[in-house]
Amino acid sequence: MALSREGDVVLDTFMGGGTTIVEALASGRIACGIDINSLSYFVTRVKTTPLSSGDEQAILNWLGGILPSANVLDTCSSNDTRLRNIPDEAKQFFRSALLTTEDLRFPRQRRFARCALMKLGQWAMDCRKELPTWGEMKSHLLQDTVEMLHGLDDLVSAARNHGIWKSQITSRCFLYLGSVNNVAEASLSRRMPKPTLVLTSPPYPGVHVLYHRWQIRGRRETPAPYWLADLRDGHGGSYYTLGGRSRKGQEEYFRKLTQAYCSLKSVIDANAVVVQLVAFSDPESQLPMFLNSMASAGYEELRLFDSSDSDRPCRQVPNRKWYTQLGQKQPASHEILLTHRPLKVD
Repeated sequence: MALSREGDVVLDTFMGGGTTIVEALASGRIACGIDINSLSYFVTRVKTTPLSSGDEQAILNWLGGILPSANVLDTCSSNDTRLRNIPDEAKQFFRSALLTTEDLRFPRQRRFARCALMKLGQWAMDCRKELPTWGEMKSHLLQDTVEMLHGLDDLVSAARNHGIWKSQITSRCFLYLGSVNNVAEASLSRRMPKPTLVLTSPPYPGVHVLYHRWQIRGRRETPAPYWLADLRDGHGGSYYTLGGRSRKGQEEYFRKLTQAYCSLKSVIDANAVVVQLVAFSDPESQLPMFLNSMASAGYEELRLFDSSDSDRPCRQVPNRKWYTQLGQKQPASHEILLTHRPLKVD
C-alpha cells in the first residue's frame, strides 16, 4: 500500500520546524501545514519561500553591516518581556543585527534575516553556561545564513526534478496559523485540495517539550525567539502541548486530541492515511488512551508493517530536550509510529 504519490497532497497538523512541509514540496507534492505556534508558522514560511539572487546578495551584504555598537542597549525596551533573562552581551549583538535588518528592502529578506538570527540564538544561548564571543557569533551567523541559503537552493533543485519551477513553489504550499479545530472554517480548507496523507508528530502526552522558550545558563527560560522573529508571545507551555504534565493536563490533552482529529475529518480525503510519530512518558497507560482518542474521533488503526500490538515500529531520537516526570520507565525520546485512516461508514 503506497502512502503517497507524486502530486498528492500532504498535510502536517502540527508542523513544528516545517520539515514535513519542505520534504513534501521537494518530492513533488502539494504541502499543507497547520500550527498554533506563530514561531512554527514563521520558520516554515521562511523555509518554503525561495529567494532571488538579488535577495541572497542583499542578505550577505546585511551580514557585513553588523558592527559593534556601544549604545544599542538603550534601544531595547525594558518593558519588553521577550527579553527576559537574555544576558546583556547577547542582547547587544542581536540588537545590533536587528537594527541592520531594517535596511533590507523586502519583507521576505527581513524574515530570512530574522530566522537566521533565531538559528544563531538557539546555538548561542539555549542551554549554554558560557556565551560565545561577538566574533564567534558573527562567524556562526555567516555559517548559518549560507547553510540556510543552500537549503533553499536544494528545495528549488529538488522541486525542479519533479517538474515544479521555482516560481510555482509558494503556490503549492498552504500554511495556516491556528488550531486544527478551526481549519475547516478557514479559507485554507477552501483553497487547498483534499490531503491524502497526514504526516505529523503531535505533542507528546506527559512529556515537557519547550516549543516556545530557550533555557539560559541553566533552566532560566526566555521567550527571546519571539523577539528575534518580531512576534508576540502570549501563551504558556500547555497551550502548545494540548495540556500539561499533571493528571488534569493529560486529561485535557486527550480531550483536545479527539476534538482536533474529529475536526480534521472534514478537511482530508475519505481515503487519507494518518501517520503519527508520538512519544509517551508512560506508554502502558497513555498509548491505549491515544488509540481510544483516535477511535473516538472516527479513525481505525492500520497495520502497514504487520506489527503486533506490542511491536509497533519505533525509533530512538538522540539529543532531544524532552523531560518526563521522575520515575518514568520510558525515555521521552522513544517515538512510536502509528498509522490510521478515517473509519468507513456503511
